[in-house]
Amino acid sequence: MLTPDNILVGTMALAMLALVLFVVKNDELLGLFVFFFYTSGLNRYNLVTSGAERWVRVAYSKNIFSMTDEIALVALNYFFLGTAVLSVAYFTFSMFRKAPERFKDDAQSLKSFLSKFQVTILIGFALIGSVSFYAKLAFVNSYLAGGGGIALGGSYYVMIGFGLGGVISLMYIVFKNYEAKDQLIVKILFGAIIAFAASLTYTSSGRFQFLSWSITIGIMFVGDKNPLYKLRIYLIGGLAVSLAFGLAGVKRRTDVSNLTGLQKLSLAWERNKSTEDQTMLDGFMMVLQVYPQHLDYHYGTEHLEVLYRPIPRSMWPDKPLGGYANKLGLNDNMGGGSVGISQSIFGSFYGEGGVTGIVVLSIIYAFLINAILRYSLRFKTDVRHLIKGITVASIVPLLRGGDLPGIYAFIGMTFWPVLFFINRYNKFLKLYILARISAERVNLQNNLYQKKSKPIEYV
Repeated sequence: MLTPDNILVGTMALAMLALVLFVVKNDELLGLFVFFFYTSGLNRYNLVTSGAERWVRVAYSKNIFSMTDEIALVALNYFFLGTAVLSVAYFTFSMFRKAPERFKDDAQSLKSFLSKFQVTILIGFALIGSVSFYAKLAFVNSYLAGGGGIALGGSYYVMIGFGLGGVISLMYIVFKNYEAKDQLIVKILFGAIIAFAASLTYTSSGRFQFLSWSITIGIMFVGDKNPLYKLRIYLIGGLAVSLAFGLAGVKRRTDVSNLTGLQKLSLAWERNKSTEDQTMLDGFMMVLQVYPQHLDYHYGTEHLEVLYRPIPRSMWPDKPLGGYANKLGLNDNMGGGSVGISQSIFGSFYGEGGVTGIVVLSIIYAFLINAILRYSLRFKTDVRHLIKGITVASIVPLLRGGDLPGIYAFIGMTFWPVLFFINRYNKFLKLYILARISAERVNLQNNLYQKKSKPIEYV
């Protein structure tokens, strides 16, 4: 068992590894893993054990948890183990990641596609926005009439609105690739719609929807700029997003409509400093007391739950409940709602197979994340950064953990417009390349014909 000081030294070593990858490969993702562990694990442990904060208490119907500093240290060790394995594995895979010799696209092919696809993006925004409005209205009416909750029977109909995160990202790629001098009206139009759509996603109950597009746009904005430039933008942008995220959390309990801007920022800063949104170590402590004492390990089946999660409970009344709190009946006193404390992705890994699950799944996730980023390198344009952006934006809620199938549902419902865009772009590229090859052949044949038909000049 490592002491907190040992873990701090190990965290610093991982931070150095992240710095090496950032400088050598211009890859900031490893830094995210380490930063997440420090803020949600080590910093949370130090704040609580020093008396500045206290461990989470949930008014469940059954009190099966003992939240002590001793259990917290065990959870912190497992948290660090998962972070270390994920980081080292990702670093190893990343060092062998290379760009292809030939790219699939170029700036001209992307602009040609965007000119054809921009109307589809606008139609997608209108449809998703409209369906989202009526879905939320229907859910509120249903909840007031029957007392049901999303976790206990709501459908993906309510989650359609998450697609705004993906659509905003697509509108930004149009906005970024259009030149003001040539397409000023279209650029202004997309900029205005982006601002309007972004305002729809900033709510106290949908903070991760706000993060989904803001992180993606941030990654596209910095692109392949040098590490020092990226670092400056991440520090400024990260602070702004963090304060916005914290303020959205404050709005859950406090009416801030009459407060000044400075007062709002102060409340957001205090919430972030209190680690109230970084209670993943607390959730990990709970998981350690659930498996295998009250529930058997899932052995991978929690990842498979996402396949049947979309099935309405009206069609499958006996569909297994998601999350250990619902499985154990801990939410029976919540009046149709549910409460769960996120346990980090490594807590979910522990529920899948204990310590072995943490190690094995950390390596698998590192491999899959690297594979996605390796695929993105096939594109030379902002599509590369779009893929990286949605990957990073997906990793943030995954790192927090919790209801794993629900998180994957959120990711899928958020970024399916982007996946549709990439699919259509790949099909366009095939036709575009064939047309370009055909045009080059015609030009070559014309040049040869002109040379043959040129009259002989006599001196």
